[in-house]
Amino acid sequence: MDTGRGKRKINGMDVLEALKDILLIVTLCCFAIAVIATVKSEVDKKRNRDETDELRRRVAAVQVQDDVQDNVKVVTVPVTGDSNETTAADEEEEIIPDPVILDEYKELYDENPDLAGWIRIDDTRIDYPVMQTFGENEWYYLDKSFSKTRNSNGSLFADPSCTIGTGSVKYDYRDGTRPSTNIIIFGHRMNNGDMFGGLGKYLKKDYGMAHNIIYFDSLYEHREYELLAVFRSKIFYKDEDVFKYYQFTAASTKAEFEESYNSIKEQAVYDTGVEAQWGDEFITLSTCDHYTANGRLVVVAKRTDNKK
Repeated sequence: MDTGRGKRKINGMDVLEALKDILLIVTLCCFAIAVIATVKSEVDKKRNRDETDELRRRVAAVQVQDDVQDNVKVVTVPVTGDSNETTAADEEEEIIPDPVILDEYKELYDENPDLAGWIRIDDTRIDYPVMQTFGENEWYYLDKSFSKTRNSNGSLFADPSCTIGTGSVKYDYRDGTRPSTNIIIFGHRMNNGDMFGGLGKYLKKDYGMAHNIIYFDSLYEHREYELLAVFRSKIFYKDEDVFKYYQFTAASTKAEFEESYNSIKEQAVYDTGVEAQWGDEFITLSTCDHYTANGRLVVVAKRTDNKK
């Protein structure tokens, strides 16, 4: 007697067909996920570009307005007294003003006080706001745009241990705070060239020397840096006794400065002809580099507008 009456007997062919169906479903699911991820990535890129273009437009508009005002000559005529007349107090007293945010960044800073500055390199896509946050939120802009909207492009952001500085070199920063020896700025290396996607071109000397000037504004002054070195590095284990570029933000002694500076020059992939000495300031651009696990591509430049 067939005690399995009413039940279908599963043979080898049935199992094989079932596995094929499962495999097809899994494949279709993976394909759908990949398509969704690709679409989301493209949408993020478009949103990021549109937002950044609008920020650039607003900054440029204020800069043009300021340039026009600077070209207007104002002549002051004294009402009474001798205009050449000075007192001992006038000659001895130097008035140090309070730091004032540059006009082109005032409105943006009011919208988002995480704004720390703006970086630009001519003839490249690098023309972005630089953000900075601290404490538990120090990596906040790794996946956020200026508007704090989640975005896979993220934003360029400064290491929280760096002091961007307030005031200006004009007053030797007596009107604010002096910047760190080295300001480190991080950014994604996007495949379409956005953010720090174009930094890989600096591995070729011809390109590096043709794009050797980096403009980085704090909120309070315009700054200029000249390419010092380009090198590859990585994120090391804490106990590894090697130069960790991402820990070099301040040098309190000449020996400490020279140790870090020499390490940078030794790792450089080519000689830029630029030298540095104790007292110089650097800016470091850091992005991922898949030449090795946890690899990083590093571009270092020396400040040139602070020489008196």
